[in-house]
Amino acid sequence: MKSLTEVELKFLVPAAARADIATEMARGSATLERLTLAAKYLDTDDRRLAQAGIAWRLRREGRRWIQTVKAGGANALERFEHEVARPDASHDASKHAGTPVGDTLIALLRRARTDGVELGVRFQTEVRRTTRRVRTRGAIVEVAFDEGRLLSAGSTQRIRELEFELIAGSPVAMLALAERWRKRFGLIYDPRSKAERGDRLAEGSPFPPLRKASQPRFSGDATAGEAFGAVLDECLAQITRNAIGLLEGDPAQLVEHVHQLRVGIRRILSALRSFRGLAPSPPADLVEGFRTLFATLGMARDTDVLNSGVAAELARFGAPPLTLPVGASGLDPVAAVRATDAQRTFLAWIAWRAGLAQAPDKAVEAVVAQLQGEDAHPTGQASRAESEVNHPPRINAPTFHRNAERRLRRWHQRIIVDWNAFDELDEAGLHALRKRIKRQRYAVEFFASVLRRRKVERYLSALTLIQDRMGELNDLFVARDRYQSLVASDPTAWFALGWLAARVAAVRGLAKPKLGRLAKVGPPSK
Repeated sequence: MKSLTEVELKFLVPAAARADIATEMARGSATLERLTLAAKYLDTDDRRLAQAGIAWRLRREGRRWIQTVKAGGANALERFEHEVARPDASHDASKHAGTPVGDTLIALLRRARTDGVELGVRFQTEVRRTTRRVRTRGAIVEVAFDEGRLLSAGSTQRIRELEFELIAGSPVAMLALAERWRKRFGLIYDPRSKAERGDRLAEGSPFPPLRKASQPRFSGDATAGEAFGAVLDECLAQITRNAIGLLEGDPAQLVEHVHQLRVGIRRILSALRSFRGLAPSPPADLVEGFRTLFATLGMARDTDVLNSGVAAELARFGAPPLTLPVGASGLDPVAAVRATDAQRTFLAWIAWRAGLAQAPDKAVEAVVAQLQGEDAHPTGQASRAESEVNHPPRINAPTFHRNAERRLRRWHQRIIVDWNAFDELDEAGLHALRKRIKRQRYAVEFFASVLRRRKVERYLSALTLIQDRMGELNDLFVARDRYQSLVASDPTAWFALGWLAARVAAVRGLAKPKLGRLAKVGPPSK
């Protein structure tokens, strides 16, 4: 019987890199192991286990049968796993009793029986696995190369992935090894498990789902650093899952994956502002990596707004057809996410987050340098000044709560100032106000676990209404600038500009009372 928290990271292997990966794996002949694995994943007809984030499987490993229950851990690297040997392919949930996930599994199955819901095999996997143990500076890592397929109700999906699992040592050291392999073989970070992929296949939708924002959860007695960690985990999940959605997803949902990916980046940048001075700050190059990707994806979104939004609305009102210019030559959001810079940024953020959990008093520059295989300082420690800048003193729960409420009140007051001057705000002022409203909304969602629920709901309702209006204004400004550039070559663009000017005035008039409502509600408190 084995129960533990696994630390692992998974990558998709491009077809072009398959032979090189196989060659590299064979280099570790002293620790090389090859297995044929066949697994059956169990769930109820209504997916109760999947919805609870639990995977339960029976796997044949050679002549042995192993029953395993898995669930997500505290961050992108961790997964809980409990496994027991079985005499055959029969299942017995009671063998997982006494573990947190096992007890949840047993309770879910008990309720399913009471409700008359059947348990059965949802999907299966057939995999040829090659494993090799690698000793790297600071860690022993098991590298597993899986090739095979997922099967469910006549549907199949290819498996070709590389997994890094920490056997001993530092998670950041494991990530440094993974980064070297990623650069060498063009690997693509994939946050999904086989269970998640199989569940989607069984549902008849093999593509990764859209990942929208969720409220981070942490206890009321969490320190500022612990709360910040939960917020980072939530934002990184939204970013990386929509990134894999862009690469492996339904083409019909590409635009929405772009949008949700940008929302995730905007949220993590807002989290840095919300926790400034309360929790560690990342190195500037990590922040810049997300800013660059955000801007690139923004060009794709602006083009979509024009093509499917404003242009369609103009046509409805009788505007002459116009050929809109593409946002950027050769712009491809899929290529942008697949690019080395984007993949390195994802991994660097995961490494920095792991470094916070592993050694919260260690300078973040040193953590990222370890990922890159460099030494930030001869001693491996940051200077005193860097430590003070990046690592504020540990802030306990009561102090964190007071600071969160104070920050929300101060930012709310700035919104009130803009409300009082709303009629005089120019386009730059409106843009700044829109950003403040978004930041305030995200900050309230980040701090919601330590604020009074009803006050949070009332305030978020008011924030959402004005945010929608300000977003519409921004789209109109983007369209106006694009049509303005067409006037010289196509005079019919004046029709669009006239309509846009009238629409801007109308939306400003609709936005002001929504802003007034927000100003009067007041920010939530404990």
